[in-house]
Amino acid sequence: MMAVVSIVQSESIRTTVEESIRLLGGIDRFVQPESKVVIKPNLVFGLPPYTGFTTDYPIVQAIIELCQDMGKLNISIAEGSGGIDTNLAFRVSGYVELAEKYNLKLVDLNGSPNVSVPVPSGQAIQELRVPKIILDCDVLINMPKLKLYRIVQGKNQWASLAVKNLMGAIPGKGDYSDNRPSGFCLELSQEFLTTKGKYYHSAYRRWWSPSGEKRRIHKDLVHGLADINTVIRPTLNIIDGIVVSNDIDMTNTRGQDPFNLNTILASQDPLAIDFIAARIGGLSPFKIPYLEHAAERGIGESDYNKIQTLGISLDEIIETWEKELSKRQRSNSS
Repeated sequence: MMAVVSIVQSESIRTTVEESIRLLGGIDRFVQPESKVVIKPNLVFGLPPYTGFTTDYPIVQAIIELCQDMGKLNISIAEGSGGIDTNLAFRVSGYVELAEKYNLKLVDLNGSPNVSVPVPSGQAIQELRVPKIILDCDVLINMPKLKLYRIVQGKNQWASLAVKNLMGAIPGKGDYSDNRPSGFCLELSQEFLTTKGKYYHSAYRRWWSPSGEKRRIHKDLVHGLADINTVIRPTLNIIDGIVVSNDIDMTNTRGQDPFNLNTILASQDPLAIDFIAARIGGLSPFKIPYLEHAAERGIGESDYNKIQTLGISLDEIIETWEKELSKRQRSNSS
């Protein structure tokens, strides 16, 4: 059976989102009246919209409106930010106003009730605490940002897409310290730390480390992400590629401006959509360790011969990506 990934490019966000879902069979294929719907964006940091780091609220708004066309629903927006307090991320990223406009509930997954569930054939963990709202919903819409990292010679390639976005669906906020803590940690870029930095916030300190379930997963990230994806299975995955950047490495960002790609990708299969999305930035999923392992574990489809793309040609999106990067490089060198 073929996995299907829709790819749509348009200057209208509503049109782009709606067409990406229509190509998969329409919203009524996934959402029914009275459904309990949870939308999981990517809000790792408390950043304003259109930085290229977060799922921008207008994309979520378009999904909300599509879902509400199905009648009365119980819709929540849920996130467990790893980089800052989730409620701050909701506020700074425009989600508080969005929730008020549509009378929706915002849920901090780092502090919501959770239960321990077994991880079948777990390789990093054998049990995982998962928020009840995630387990009890009828429809889970996973909405990551298209985050494709710069290719650095001598290092593994990296991307943060649908498979990795489920890290925010388990509890454990980020902790900050002026001194390097023991265990896994990352040293933040100066763009986060200095008052003139593009992503500065007073809550940030030099060293970041995860806590809770996120900390357990980070001890063996390659196997742990696959373990999460065996327990939490989204109904639908929608990647926000409207405003993007390849300068989103929190340890090495240069604060470069993002650019408009005006693209949405959608699929029921989280691995298939990640494999297609990675190619936009010239990345090989088999050189991204956690995606390679997820393919070995059968988290989704990884054989390009068994992935059908609908909508605009992937080559056209790649061409736009490369053209915009070249334009930005010329601007920076002049």
